Amino acid sequence: MDDAIRFIAQSHPAFPARLREIAKIPDGIYVRGGAPVEMLGRDMIAIVGTRRATPDGNRIAEHFGRELARAGLGIVSGLALGIDAAAHEGAVEARGFSVAVLANGVDRIYPNTNARLGERILQSGGMIISEYPPGEPVYKYRFLERNRIVSGLARGVLIVEAPESSGSLATASFALEQNRDVFVVPGSISHPNFRGANQLIRQGAELVTKPEDILEAYNLERRPKHAAENYRGSSEETLILQALAKAGRPLDVDKISLMTKLEPRIVNRAITFLILNRAVIESEGGYILETSF
Repeated sequence: MDDAIRFIAQSHPAFPARLREIAKIPDGIYVRGGAPVEMLGRDMIAIVGTRRATPDGNRIAEHFGRELARAGLGIVSGLALGIDAAAHEGAVEARGFSVAVLANGVDRIYPNTNARLGERILQSGGMIISEYPPGEPVYKYRFLERNRIVSGLARGVLIVEAPESSGSLATASFALEQNRDVFVVPGSISHPNFRGANQLIRQGAELVTKPEDILEAYNLERRPKHAAENYRGSSEETLILQALAKAGRPLDVDKISLMTKLEPRIVNRAITFLILNRAVIESEGGYILETSF
């Protein structure tokens, strides 16, 4: 895994265009992870909510993160406990593109309890970014500053469980200022975790109850049974896809090499591109074709 840290200045061509549209544009961003910086320009959905989420809230955030990532949307959040972490978990599970925006330097994952999740985001081809240089500590006021970047990178923001004092309401406010869409999962009128979220719906945010609601808003469709069916890649990648389809079960690199008669180093390189293009996923038993949900 490429764990290098890069600085992308505001003047750099690869600096995300969406961040040029926000108030208080950062001078630059520090990017940790091996994926091309240009990936930050793809369509993404921010998923945010309370740190003290209910089990149902975590399940809902993970479900949306997983299904929207499978549909091809990037998932951006703040790697906080609760809803943020659940959304990232869903995206990682789907082998989707996930971006964690920190309120401190990218050399240290905060909170520490999400350090392993941060590593998994990087391993799955995602990124950890921040406007603060490596070594910068966490200060409370920076979480609010961070939220403008979370919403700024996204095409829309999904709120899952937001009490009246939730920082995710600030993210929704930033989103509206930035002309981003705001989606909200409704909840019980008697539960304090939903008071802020329900108020957003009353103020005009779009109510959603399933990932398809967001996909429909963006004219996106679910993937075919096998994402590989419409994939067009190199001859080596095609051979690997055919081998996986024929096997009908997970295969490791050695077995793929034996079936395709390709050298292991060629297989490894091709598999990397197939994973990045979400035609293949890695399971405990090896590599398999990615199927729809």
